[in-house]
Amino acid sequence: MKLKLNSVLLLVILCLVLACNQKPKELKFSDYEISKIKYPIEGDSSRGFTYEAIIPVFEDGSQQLIDSINIFIGQTFFEHKNNITDLKKIVKAESDSFYQDYLRDFSDFNEADFPLTYNYIYKFNVAFHNTKYVTLKNESYAYTGGAHGNYSTLYYVFSAENGKLLSINDLVSDTLKLQEIAKQQFYKLKNIDVNKSINDQGYWFEKKLFSLNNNFGLLKDTLIFTYNPYEITNYAEGQTELKIPMNLLK
Repeated sequence: MKLKLNSVLLLVILCLVLACNQKPKELKFSDYEISKIKYPIEGDSSRGFTYEAIIPVFEDGSQQLIDSINIFIGQTFFEHKNNITDLKKIVKAESDSFYQDYLRDFSDFNEADFPLTYNYIYKFNVAFHNTKYVTLKNESYAYTGGAHGNYSTLYYVFSAENGKLLSINDLVSDTLKLQEIAKQQFYKLKNIDVNKSINDQGYWFEKKLFSLNNNFGLLKDTLIFTYNPYEITNYAEGQTELKIPMNLLK
């Protein structure tokens, strides 16, 4: 009996050692692209519909991580709550749905000879990944009439170990230091006079105090925060990308 127990114990220890030494699966993926361009009136480019989308299709890696990212994209951007097993089908269905919306609007304005152009662009890519983190980047653009279209860049950081969507507190222990360094970097980037109110120099920060938003991504050795149009200043200023080297936070 003792020999049998020792054999079982040895087997358990061996399994644990092998598990500890087993390397995590490398994340492998490719891009899936879809493009739809339609002109209801042949030869009339003032009335057209364009839909473009790029999403990552994962071919290998942690299944927990892959499922987490797929579900996140499907729920957050395409409002699919259940059965997110094939993002390609979801993206294609979304393009068909947007086109049907366009045709309904087109029929309403057709008699008035109204130039109606709709453009939708969704680009998802893995901006960075290693054995600990995966950063997903979303660039989108939409135009459905008016003076200009609206665009944005959004970042999301996931744990490569369990697929959890992470907050800045999961990446940086001293957020007060991060805030101060970010302020210095922002003032330098925008050439802001430290002796004047930041909001008197063209910005719209709450309580007239610089602050970081939650739109951050982790790149190889950099934290990047992106402020999108209309978020902290006027549309003409475009996006603001604030890059903070990680070595400054040590």
